[in-house]
Amino acid sequence: MNTLGARIKQYRKAKGMSQQALAYACGWESQSRIGNYEKGARQPNLHDLQKIATALGVSFPDLVAGKNRSDVESYSDAIQGRIRSEDRLVRDYGRSKDKDQPVSSLVGWAKDGKVPVLSNAQLGNEGFFDTIEPPPGQGEGYLNIHSDDPDAYGIRVMGDSLMPRIKNGEFVLIEPNKRFSSGDEVIVRTSSGKAMIKEFIYLRDGMYRLDSVNTDHETLHIAEQEVEEIHLVGGILKSSRFLHSAALF
Repeated sequence: MNTLGARIKQYRKAKGMSQQALAYACGWESQSRIGNYEKGARQPNLHDLQKIATALGVSFPDLVAGKNRSDVESYSDAIQGRIRSEDRLVRDYGRSKDKDQPVSSLVGWAKDGKVPVLSNAQLGNEGFFDTIEPPPGQGEGYLNIHSDDPDAYGIRVMGDSLMPRIKNGEFVLIEPNKRFSSGDEVIVRTSSGKAMIKEFIYLRDGMYRLDSVNTDHETLHIAEQEVEEIHLVGGILKSSRFLHSAALF
């Protein structure tokens, strides 16, 4: 039977890993967690599914929903959104040579371009951030990446409250004119002055549901009229993609 548990077991054996070895690769002490997932006694959450997929070297959608996506409807909105978002990236850009990530998420595989970096995002509690101008001579520059959104811009993330998805010193590419779907990461600014990077789940009955990219933070529900702007996060980029203005001439 092609269940999630069966797929975990199949990929684990194909990689020559024991349950204990897979548990260690995911950062867990005991193999019982893997055993319970394979038997279907427990259902892993999104964060655990990502750890397992990474450890097994398979794509998140293939592990969770099967290669024919037959299981996709059985999952939560957040997991369904993640699967569809990654499938869309793969459709548009393809996968890496290792086949476990969309090409667009890998430094060095994205098409070259020039997107201005406008500010730093100093992260605080719950993933909220304050926008601060870069120090003179240190922040003016560009992201070496192509975007077909003429208003695209980048910000540098400072702080670790979005770990492990976004690390201190990495950049996010913001594409204001592009549509976003459930499971996409977005930058949100509210009428109360809060700014945050969240995972968009849905807009329903005048309420946004926004999940944290850090599983330690709670889901937010915000009234539509309280949201001043919400823009697509088109990519998360390493510092090697940053070019100082002087380097362009």
